[in-house]
Order: sequence, then C-alpha cells, then structure tokens
Amino acid sequence: MIGVGILGAGGIAERAMVEPARTVDGVEVVRIGARDPERARAFAERLDLPAWGDYDAVFSDPRVDLVYLALPPIVHAEWATRALEAGKHVLCEKPLSANGTTAAAIADTADASGRRAFVGFHYRLHPFIAELLATIGSGILGDIQRVAVDFSIPHFVVKPGNIRLDGDLAGGAVMDVGCYAVDLLRAAWGEPEVVAASARTYDADPRIDLQTDADLRLPGGVPASVRASFLGDDAGAMEVRVDGRAASLVATSVIVPQWGATLTVTSPDGAVVRELAVDPAENSYSRQLEHLRDVLSTGADSILDARRAVGTMRAVDAIYRAAGLQPR
Repeated sequence: MIGVGILGAGGIAERAMVEPARTVDGVEVVRIGARDPERARAFAERLDLPAWGDYDAVFSDPRVDLVYLALPPIVHAEWATRALEAGKHVLCEKPLSANGTTAAAIADTADASGRRAFVGFHYRLHPFIAELLATIGSGILGDIQRVAVDFSIPHFVVKPGNIRLDGDLAGGAVMDVGCYAVDLLRAAWGEPEVVAASARTYDADPRIDLQTDADLRLPGGVPASVRASFLGDDAGAMEVRVDGRAASLVATSVIVPQWGATLTVTSPDGAVVRELAVDPAENSYSRQLEHLRDVLSTGADSILDARRAVGTMRAVDAIYRAAGLQPR
C-alpha cells in the first residue's frame, strides 16, 4: 500500500488525487496538510480522510510514502526538498517547478536523498496519448512538414483573483497549459529549439502572459507553433495538428483525454485513414496513480521523472525569454 499525504487543500487535490485514489488498488490518501490546519480539517471531514494537519504533520506521518504537492509552482522547490529530505517520495502538480533552475534542484535533491520525484503530467499515462505518440512515430504521416499545438482555455475561466494571474505565484499561460505542449513535443520528437515568441500580457500584472505564441524548431528542422492562452473562444482548444507529406493528423482534448479526445488521420485527398475516440471511463489521473504505485514498488523508470521534466521547464524559460518576459 502506497500512503499519500497531500500538501494543499484546493480543488486540484480532490480531483487529481483523492477521487482517483478511491479507484486504484494499493494507493490510499492518509493525510491532508494545509498552511491553515482548519482548512485541512474541513477538507478531511468533507472527503472522509483519516487525518489532517499542517505541512509538518504530513512529513512526520510514518504512513506517508508519497507527498503530493497541490501548491503553486513557485513553492514546489521548497516543499519538495523538505519532503524528500524527510524521506518521502514527491509528486509535484505540473509544472515541476517555477523554472529550470529550481526544477533541477528538485531532481538533484531526489538523487541525493535516494527518493523519487515526479511531475504530474497525468495525460501521458492515458492510453490515448500512447496511441497519439505511436501514430506520430509510425510513419503513416510521411515526412513531417509542420506541427501546430493550440492549448487555449476559454476566456471566461481564468478571471481576476485566480492564482494563474499572480506573478508572485509563477502564473501565466505558458506555465499553465504551455508546459503540456512543450512536454508533448519533447515526448514525440525530442528537444525543441525556441526560435521566437510573442506574448499578450495582463494589465494588472505585466509579468503574466495571458497568451503566448511561440515558434519552435524540432529535431530535423521541423517547424512547430505553440499557442498557450487564457483567451480562447467559448469552446477553448486542446488541439494538436501534424501535417506530413502522406497524411495529416488532428488530435483533440489532448490535455485531458477523458473529456472526449479524438484522433483523425486524413490523406491529402481528404480520405480518413484512421480514427480513434476515447472511452470516457478511462481516467488519466487514475492511470497516473497506477503508474506511480508500480514504479515505486518496482523501482522502474518513469516518464514522469523529475530529471526528464527539467528539460520541459528549461524550454518554458526559453519561450518566456524569447517573448521578452522573465522566467518565473
């Protein structure tokens, strides 16, 4: 049994850890911790969790094997380090940390402590993403000509007061949804080079990008565009398009496949070569927990490993610099 302790009593903790843990054998949430213990108590009582307290109560609980950081990325390095040094494994809610430097510090501390650190790119564990990556790598598209990623949150979702609009908490569109795009590009093609970027910033905090458009170059010289946005239309977008000489691929709902992801491959004459739709019963957060249970039990490698995620944060830093903004 993997005992999980949570730092942070927000909605993501319930959605990404408490609910899926109830469907996965061998994983149990044993304690919730918050800066305000009373908030943790209310969270525990509402969700019928066995124990609550402050952050130190999580670190000192011998039943806790894995600490999940459901906290803003600006504090991930501090609390991940403390958890690792307390002998716990760590899962950081994405992104791994505020920037490439602090992300590397988490990976270094994990190595030094003999514990594991992971980033919560849950989507990577969904079978749909495995199919997407396999299709891209299969050769069915022919020589890749261009890749376009549009991860845009509907304009009415991220409003004033949201932590994603707070520069002190390492907010911004690239930090929130753009990191998924970078992670996916790295998984499919390898390390991208940032060519150029432009950002539309938030009037109330110019450190925050409401929308960033970046041009990247993938290995082999393939051009890629990435849009990360809080200004999407009413439907938003979680779309990846890959144009090859032999066929084109469009995938939707990539970040959260269980929301109705589809994959369509069409030939130049418009004929459908391949179609795939997701079973909504497949939950990416549950698959993530199953994966972590297994790798912690066996010592196997993980695609969520913090060391790999450092590269994603370094690419995020490069996008911000290219857009004239500072890394977080």
